[in-house]
Amino acid sequence: MSSRSLRPPRSRCSRWAAFADIDITNGGSARGSLALILSFVVFVAIALPLDRSSTASQQLALSLLAWAFLGVALALQPGAIRIQIVALVAVATVLECVGSLLWGAYTYRLGNLPLYVPAGHGLFYLSALRAASLPLLRRHARAIVIAVTGGASAWMLYGLIARPLPDLLGFVTWAIFIRFIVRGRYPLLYAISFAMTTALELYGTGLGIWRWSPVLPVLMLPAGNPPTGIGAGYAAMDALTRRIVARIERARHPEPAVVEAASPISS
Repeated sequence: MSSRSLRPPRSRCSRWAAFADIDITNGGSARGSLALILSFVVFVAIALPLDRSSTASQQLALSLLAWAFLGVALALQPGAIRIQIVALVAVATVLECVGSLLWGAYTYRLGNLPLYVPAGHGLFYLSALRAASLPLLRRHARAIVIAVTGGASAWMLYGLIARPLPDLLGFVTWAIFIRFIVRGRYPLLYAISFAMTTALELYGTGLGIWRWSPVLPVLMLPAGNPPTGIGAGYAAMDALTRRIVARIERARHPEPAVVEAASPISS
């Protein structure tokens, strides 16, 4: 009997609670996770209103604080988590440069890419991973995923029907989110990150820190401010980040080649 057959079958319910390829709980307790999440929420609640009327130099000071916060948070994480967060920050920064500075799908208040944004992506992703590791949320993973998916669907329909222009970008990104919920490996993480992203987008666009273009350049696709399904972005970035990290790990620790011994030549 093979060792594979001795493994207990993975229950269907366990898929709803899956959140990471690695044991993130090694990086701290549930209390530590709550402290990080609360600190991130407080930081965003204070920093974004300050940036509402900041100058470029004042925005730079906020950025230094954000990077310091991220550095301290990463120092408390296991090495594997640090690699994953750094990879996510790199991916998100490239997408921000393309989406905002080159494509013009959305623009920030000063017409730049605030330097606190990449650090904010790292803090956001780490907070989402930590939230998805909380025992209370994992015990109710199925209910949370269903509730967020239902809310996302209602929000998408509102964007299509009730806005002056139908939010077609919201519909497209909602469809991507549903794909990850149905076929993805970490539905609880996707649901949590979708809810967090939606709240952050409503807060940031409401303050005027950034604004989405009513019609996407080139594609000519109407979009809400914010698009209703934009929370799917973190599901896609999570999947891309995991692929990048996996390739890095394979490059750092290549599997030894199997060399078959030549059979002796009989005389």
